[in-house]
Amino acid sequence: MAKIKICKEEGCHNEQTTGGYCRLHYLRNWKTIKKEQQEKAVKRLNRYIEAICRKHPTKYVEVIKEEINSKKIRRDDAYSEVDDLYHLFNEPSYDEEIERLIKELKIEKEF
Repeated sequence: MAKIKICKEEGCHNEQTTGGYCRLHYLRNWKTIKKEQQEKAVKRLNRYIEAICRKHPTKYVEVIKEEINSKKIRRDDAYSEVDDLYHLFNEPSYDEEIERLIKELKIEKEF
């Protein structure tokens, strides 16, 4: 039997749908969630660049350009999320993201 996970928001007893929240609280906390994701992505990018600089101190700029252009992902390295970094700079705008969320939002008859 599948377990139902409850929304992370204090006092909410609805089922989790996205990012640990119910639909309402995900939309309410969307800006904070996105900010946290951006901060994590920046930290990953910094770790990636530091690792490249340590491995290739003389030609690190060329190596970074080559790996980002080829979208090469190394699973065994600390900087395995080159693809995530590529998407970081090509994320949809705030308005596009809100439009996508609204289109996916389902309104139940009980409400």
